[in-house]
Amino acid sequence: MGRSMSMLSNLLLLAVASLTLSACGSGAASAGLSIPHPDDASKQVEYFIERPGGQGPWQTIVLLHGHQDGSRPGGKDFVDWGVLKNMANRGYLAVAVSQPGYGNSSGPADFSGPFTQHSVSAVIAKVRADGLASPEKIVIQGISRGALAAGLVAAQDPSVSGLVLISGVYDLPAYITDSRAGLEKAAVVASIIAETGGASDALMARSLLRPDVDIKASLLILNGAKDDRTDPDQARALARQIARGGGNARAIIYPDFGHKIPIDVRNKDIDPFIDEVLATSSR
Repeated sequence: MGRSMSMLSNLLLLAVASLTLSACGSGAASAGLSIPHPDDASKQVEYFIERPGGQGPWQTIVLLHGHQDGSRPGGKDFVDWGVLKNMANRGYLAVAVSQPGYGNSSGPADFSGPFTQHSVSAVIAKVRADGLASPEKIVIQGISRGALAAGLVAAQDPSVSGLVLISGVYDLPAYITDSRAGLEKAAVVASIIAETGGASDALMARSLLRPDVDIKASLLILNGAKDDRTDPDQARALARQIARGGGNARAIIYPDFGHKIPIDVRNKDIDPFIDEVLATSSR
């Protein structure tokens, strides 16, 4: 009886140790982390990370979500969908940021305005300071409003190597005055006005399609031709603007898809772009 109890205790200890090691392994996704917002220390910015194997600093992918209805989980969606784990398995440090007003990041949301931009920049600065992210090899990938935020952050940070912008709006004044309005677009316009106040200077400050925007990063800009929320012509115009300024940008318009481009379709273009940018970047 005593020997059996001893064996059982040993097995239990081994099981606990195994679970502990598994949870602490380099590929395990962390729970939500937070830092004070740089503009207001009483407010928090939530982010999630997944580390690849080996020792950092690592080439890094920063992921920015779009608008979310309901509970607004923020960056946790990328954990739940397995996106962070997939990126880490490819050898990248994967970071997902909850934009203000989403997840556990303090709001209010400001439609990719300064408060959102500074929250993303603060997380990038944090993972760099912690020795996790390579200071010269970072790609930001944003979806919908996250795409606009990604571009605006990169416009202020020339060390960002690459941008993947998916289904975004890049000229807010033109967007809200466009007469082609369906129910989905009307909801986006209402959000823009509510979160920005609707003043022309606020809209222009949140736009990438303006002459003074200077993005050093390489860009991959994706849009669906049937998108009922954004205008694929703005994706094309942004690529042309970057090219005219001597930058590197490519727009891909998928003829068969709308706002939600299937992940397996877009990843055929995104994955090689990221690999190439991070392999060749010297910034």
